[in-house]
Amino acid sequence: MMKRSMVATVAALLFLSACNQAPAPGASQLRHAGASGCGSAKSCEELGVRYITGDGVRTDGYKAVEYLERSCSMGRGSACNGAAFIFADAEGGVKQDYRKALDYWSRACRLGDQTGCANYRLAQDKLAALRRSR
Repeated sequence: MMKRSMVATVAALLFLSACNQAPAPGASQLRHAGASGCGSAKSCEELGVRYITGDGVRTDGYKAVEYLERSCSMGRGSACNGAAFIFADAEGGVKQDYRKALDYWSRACRLGDQTGCANYRLAQDKLAALRRSR
């Protein structure tokens, strides 16, 4: 349960920070926008967050990852961090994949996202502890 609440908190923080920066696109825009339809890293991230939180659209982990991955590839570290959480916690029906999660946290950190760096270090520490316990 704690993982779910952490993901919900991160998603809410991402969404709130996006809301404070600019108005989010309307639900009608979401129905017509494809991954290539988001014009900037910020708008792709906002769409990804909306799809994982279900804000104005039906929750869809695959679409959330699609938009967050696109935003991440455009250099937005917080989107990389969000994609990592989806893979780590298997949110929205996405298959759990810790390797992808670590990769996205690493990318977030390389892009200067301090939350991504902290999450990457935490994940590495947990992985090291797991290896020691075997």
